[in-house]
Amino acid sequence: MKMLNAIKNNFATDDVIVKRDDLYKVNVVRERVFELIGFIGNNYEYKTLNAITCTDWIEEEHFALTYIITTLDRKSTFMVQTMINRNDAHINSLVNEFAQAEIMERDLHEMYGINFIGNENLKELSLENWVHTPPLRREFDTLEFVKEHLTFREGRDDNLDVKVEMKRIRAEKKAAKELAKKLAEESKDGE
Repeated sequence: MKMLNAIKNNFATDDVIVKRDDLYKVNVVRERVFELIGFIGNNYEYKTLNAITCTDWIEEEHFALTYIITTLDRKSTFMVQTMINRNDAHINSLVNEFAQAEIMERDLHEMYGINFIGNENLKELSLENWVHTPPLRREFDTLEFVKEHLTFREGRDDNLDVKVEMKRIRAEKKAAKELAKKLAEESKDGE
């Protein structure tokens, strides 16, 4: 495909993947990620930023940031991925190119501790007065945090074991389905 060859030639990468006829992914060095996003936007009509995602590769000491961009007609999607060091997690912001990047970057800042340089609105989004390790980093120990900080739930009637409660709900749904099936069969037999 012409677009993929142009990306390989202009960005010196062979890491271009065709996931489906309408879905592409390319990994590019951090220094060229925004240049590539501009290139596919200007030359191939990828104009809508749908999401910015993050994967924590703690063993390799980096985050994989993926910018998911679609054409205006939403018929084709391009994922542009780059790696950033998780110990000094920062990258330029996309707010000047895509207004919707502001909220996405705020979320990643709060949940992973990534600094998006140029985004002047990296304030709290959903965690109030959070002073701990960002909760989506893999070193964050959720169970330990709950044991240490959420003792106010001890002894409450609504403090249920999630695994037990999910099993109970699934069993109720299964029983309801079986009863509905049995009633439908009996109704059919009675006709």
